[in-house]
Amino acid sequence: MKIVITRRAVLDLDNLRKYLAPKSPAGLRKILSALQKTIEDIPKSLSRGRATPHDDVWEKVVPKYGYIIPYYVRGNTVFILRIYSSRRKPLNYDSVVDLE
Repeated sequence: MKIVITRRAVLDLDNLRKYLAPKSPAGLRKILSALQKTIEDIPKSLSRGRATPHDDVWEKVVPKYGYIIPYYVRGNTVFILRIYSSRRKPLNYDSVVDLE
């Protein structure tokens, strides 16, 4: 199964790097490693995602660091929509999901 990280998710990662790299390079590496592992595990465990208000979108959670990774599946491709800190206000899925 192919994994596609959307432009918005890439921006989330860029923002995380810009914020955390000067403060804690080691912490950034740990978080990025946990995010990567979680993303790579999504195709292996599609039925284990958490439901969202949008029927086609599921979430994987990185509990140790408090990140949420919303995604959807089309055919043989997993689309990563965001990489989002749960410490922020909840995502408005209507504004980030365009499944057409």
